[in-house]
Amino acid sequence: MPNRTSDSIQPSAADSTPGTSPHAADLRLALRAVHRASLLTKAVLRSLNNSVGAESKADDSPVTIADFAAQALIIAAIHAVYPNDSFVGEESAEALRSNEKLRESVWGLVQQAGAASPHILSWCDEKGEYVDAAMSQMDSESPLATPKSVDEMLDIIDLGTGASTRAGRVWVLDPIDGTATFMQGQQYAVCLCLLEDGVQKVGVIGCPNLKIDVEKYASDREDAKAEGIMPPRLEIHEDLVDKTGFGVVISAVKGQGTYIRSMLSPSPSAFPSASSAYFGTAHRIIHSPPPVQPQTQTPLHFVETTLGKTSLSQPEHSSTASLLSAVWPGTILWSSQMKYAALALGAADVTLRMPKTKERYTFIWDHAGGQIIFQETGGIVRDFWDGEIDLGQGRRIMGERNYGMVASVPWAWERVLEATREVLERRTEGRL
Repeated sequence: MPNRTSDSIQPSAADSTPGTSPHAADLRLALRAVHRASLLTKAVLRSLNNSVGAESKADDSPVTIADFAAQALIIAAIHAVYPNDSFVGEESAEALRSNEKLRESVWGLVQQAGAASPHILSWCDEKGEYVDAAMSQMDSESPLATPKSVDEMLDIIDLGTGASTRAGRVWVLDPIDGTATFMQGQQYAVCLCLLEDGVQKVGVIGCPNLKIDVEKYASDREDAKAEGIMPPRLEIHEDLVDKTGFGVVISAVKGQGTYIRSMLSPSPSAFPSASSAYFGTAHRIIHSPPPVQPQTQTPLHFVETTLGKTSLSQPEHSSTASLLSAVWPGTILWSSQMKYAALALGAADVTLRMPKTKERYTFIWDHAGGQIIFQETGGIVRDFWDGEIDLGQGRRIMGERNYGMVASVPWAWERVLEATREVLERRTEGRL
């Protein structure tokens, strides 16, 4: 069986030094906030038998209610701790202010989530790994903040209407990335990212429907690393859903790596300082260079948006893959952030965003967080001209500033970029 390009998993405990990271508290809070929002969205799905139905994102649909409630809970948790930080989110409260039925539905869900929130969480280190409170000799943390009234909930949601990301601390969030697939009970992501002066510092993606046995995943990769080979590629599919558990959370801090954990829902009797109460063991994900045996490597594997459901130039994506002799469309996922998760986890090697013109833009919340998570495994994300993606542009990443996006495992980067540019040249010359 041919070997695949190398990636490995390492437990976080080996290199954790509690309290030394400047972003220890940020990661800790972000993990908790995403965990709570993930459980809320999962509860909404389960109340509807894991499928909202084939309806659009109407003003009073379950996905809209969950979207608003998750944004309220995430911002409330962060704002209570960091009142001077700014927020950029997908939703505003305008629809809630004018629609009493929708407003009351969202408020009811927020209240339920607040009542179900753990009253105490144990302290955790800068990697987010939970440590027994008695052993750490640190006070247990306060409960996550929840809006105390309808008016406060509306104001909290509207904090997400910020437009500037260039200066200061800005939290970018997408409470449900992949609403179309969420409605079908398929893959979606709960996303949160901290920017400082337009640069990603902390990223957390909750994947409540992603079915991965994290311990087996880690063990398989460690065994393969010891043997100098790679395990079979991780399979991620829209319909490969965790129907009994709560999925996984993937997180990264700039310069400190990317980690995966199982998300758990503690029973009412669970003592919160137990490290197993809310998350499984954290394992670091590292993409290592491939063995020096090119003939034994399997082809690069793309992750692509649902075919025919995007304004991006998928025929040019296919042409690029052909130049690389790569597998296309490969893994198909609707959620933009889930594509970054697939890359980080080794389920895919490449994804492209080839807009038809430079006038095409993309929203920051579809990329912030996911990019740092992939980059901290060793991955590369840049535009067609090898420029860094500028997340200081505000709510939109403009094509005039960053034309297109290319994300690739590091050892294939130059090949992928060269193939992408060749396809763009064909477009210019009218040879497509």
